[in-house]
Amino acid sequence: MDNMIARRSGAAAEAARRLVRAGAPDRELALRRYGALAEKYHQRTATGDHFRRQVVARLAPLPGEVILDVGCGTGLNFKAIRDAVGPGGRLIGVELSPRMLDVARARIERHGWANVEVVQADVAEADIPATADATLLCAVHDVMRSPSALANVLDHLRDGARIVAGGPKWARWTRSDGLSSNFATWRMNRECVTTFEGFRRPWSHLEHLVEDLVVDEVFGGGGYIACASSRWSGPAAAAA
Repeated sequence: MDNMIARRSGAAAEAARRLVRAGAPDRELALRRYGALAEKYHQRTATGDHFRRQVVARLAPLPGEVILDVGCGTGLNFKAIRDAVGPGGRLIGVELSPRMLDVARARIERHGWANVEVVQADVAEADIPATADATLLCAVHDVMRSPSALANVLDHLRDGARIVAGGPKWARWTRSDGLSSNFATWRMNRECVTTFEGFRRPWSHLEHLVEDLVVDEVFGGGGYIACASSRWSGPAAAAA
């Protein structure tokens, strides 16, 4: 009986895996999805507010620092970062979707943040106008699965800059609740990512570009926060 249950569970898990996309990030699909989500993005992702605060706390921005918020979306992390760096610091958000940035710019104007700016571009091609002290990659799975995007970000960090990435991931499928947990994760994220490739270890490309990545799994394995501070090894590492 136990073997039969195990076989059925394994078959169910395999069927669930086939539900998700396994290709590379899709830029045009991302533009369409985030354009449609822009006005309601905060409401759509409000359950992630506590996690966003956790990730910013791990980044620990300091007064006067230059911070990159990669895939900044509508600027949901701006206030926490800007409060930390103060008026003498600088915050630069990079975001692909122009409609998401419309909401972010309105947020900046509403708060009167003269030292917060945004760049509308694919992260892999963005001309980032600074060398930063730290970078945040919060809930940006598509960026995490693009070595060229990660390389461009790291190329705009000073030596020893802090790197913090965090987001959802698959919990172990072999857990007793693995299927139900991952199905819930899929439902929550299917509109916010264009690929589930690498969703078991979203940080796998980043760990080849930095020397000291430390990963903590959170939410029972359904999320992660990855931190590093070492300088990357250069273009050769990105191509490896």
